Amino acid sequence: MIDGGKVNDDGFTSSLDRLAQGFSSDELYKANSKTAEVFKNTVTDLIPKRSDVEEKYHIRDSVKIERKKNNAATVGILKKSKKAYVARFINDGWDSSWNGKRNGHKVQGLHFWEKAAKQAEEPMNTVMKEEVKKIINKKAGGN
Repeated sequence: MIDGGKVNDDGFTSSLDRLAQGFSSDELYKANSKTAEVFKNTVTDLIPKRSDVEEKYHIRDSVKIERKKNNAATVGILKKSKKAYVARFINDGWDSSWNGKRNGHKVQGLHFWEKAAKQAEEPMNTVMKEEVKKIINKKAGGN
């Protein structure tokens, strides 16, 4: 529609223009963080819980989502908990030794991080698709 020399288009063309602008930083982070939340919940459930030790921070409570410069959302262990190295040992296993000699045995890891990645792959893909669809619908003028 022409109105005073200006073209007002709230339809298809303006929707395409909004889509061509791409995703904003906040939109990217929101989609990434919702996806990371799925992984965080999955890995937290797989971390073994010790109820016989009083700790200020438990590894399960130390799993956090962090925003990176490229608007990615990464899942990791909170630094101030000082539990990341313990989580790595539990996850990967270790070689026990005595007096600096490798005369111990291999303690098998639980590989909870890898198991969580495998279990969460499909739900994470589903959440990411849903979030991207929401952003596209919003930019295209849908509900």
